[in-house]
Amino acid sequence: MSLLSKLLSGKKPSVSDVLDLFQGKEEKPAEAQNVRPAAQPYRPEPAYEAQGEPTPLGRSWGELMPDEPNQFNYPGTYREYFEDIFRNDFADCTFVFEQNPRSSRIQKYAFYRDMRKVLVVELVGQGCDAYEVRRLCAKEGTPYLRFYHDHEGWWNARSYVVARMRKAMGD
Repeated sequence: MSLLSKLLSGKKPSVSDVLDLFQGKEEKPAEAQNVRPAAQPYRPEPAYEAQGEPTPLGRSWGELMPDEPNQFNYPGTYREYFEDIFRNDFADCTFVFEQNPRSSRIQKYAFYRDMRKVLVVELVGQGCDAYEVRRLCAKEGTPYLRFYHDHEGWWNARSYVVARMRKAMGD
């Protein structure tokens, strides 16, 4: 069936039918005239729901966000999240922030206890391949940790971050 015959309710169009159609004189079925479709209530699209098993407490990666504080449910930036952990869970340490001059995707924190460096933590963007600080820490014998802040499915849950840092510090 051609488009014109569909527009003309299935009959084979003549030249006069086509002219009438383009001039707006075509016949419309009686039941279709003055009938408006019922208004549909607004239904927002359902929110994305990740599929899979919940991420167990104490583990920082998985398909679903763990039911504990993590960088993605924190009401601030990832840096504010980590600095909150540093201040509150490691109050016995002083930490110093340094921006990496070679990459804006790396933030470095050095932790001191009694004037002695006890840990270096880097917050790194996914795909970053800078390892200069890691090598320097290995030379110095200073514990080193790296947390990726933008890797999908890596939540950096508070319990996970604290446990890794305590273990690295020997606490």
